[in-house]
Amino acid sequence: MTAAHLDGSATIPRESTTDILRRIEAAHGTYATRTALAFDADGTLWEGDVGVDLFEAFLAGRFARPEAEAALRREAEAFGVAAEGGAHEIASALYAAFNAERYPEDRAFAMMAWAFAGWREDELAALVDRVLEEKGHAGRIRPALLPILDWARSRGVPVYVVSASPRAVIERAVARLGVAPERIAAMTPAVREGRLAPELGAPATYGEGKTRALERIFPELAVLAAFGDSAYDAALLRAARVPVAVSPSPKLLAVADSIPGLVLLAT
Repeated sequence: MTAAHLDGSATIPRESTTDILRRIEAAHGTYATRTALAFDADGTLWEGDVGVDLFEAFLAGRFARPEAEAALRREAEAFGVAAEGGAHEIASALYAAFNAERYPEDRAFAMMAWAFAGWREDELAALVDRVLEEKGHAGRIRPALLPILDWARSRGVPVYVVSASPRAVIERAVARLGVAPERIAAMTPAVREGRLAPELGAPATYGEGKTRALERIFPELAVLAAFGDSAYDAALLRAARVPVAVSPSPKLLAVADSIPGLVLLAT
């Protein structure tokens, strides 16, 4: 085991997959109730961000539809984002503002899900499949986490995925890892008359919203271990007996001291 330095002062233990599995196994034996593993998706289970990949394909194809325009315009006005034109132009301006850190992450990630307003779910699924294939998603999955997923299956410990990306892309991205749709919480647009609506149909899965989403979908379980890479995964990590940072962002490292017992997975 080694230690990584944070901000020149604090340290975080850096451990191998085997070391972390020992921690999880030891903690598992102390619970009388059922436990689960909880994972962030983008940057954690795999390299890159499939939600961003999907939205960039959406913009590149000029796929925004009139059903999204009014909600996109309200969003731009609320955050002082100058936007002219129709749905595509406004969505593009909001994305540029997000990349310039002038549009909050929580609102941006929600927008990236409901901006598909007017689409049928099967249309979106087809685009998701194309994007995952073009981006080589299967080759981006982190090998260091596969033994942990195998351990969970062998012990009958359920695996949940909580993501701020659109549910449609997360469902298909984690299917190859054996995670069932009912064990996923992600940004989920409302559906009306068979088409996506320009608003969320479930609470946002960002920051504290991730832990609340887990409480809704498995209120009787305890979080045995959690894995994340971003500062907005901090609440999820604090909820776990074994919190694990995976390729952590600088913002997560900056708040690492607020997460008791945090360890860093050596990938």
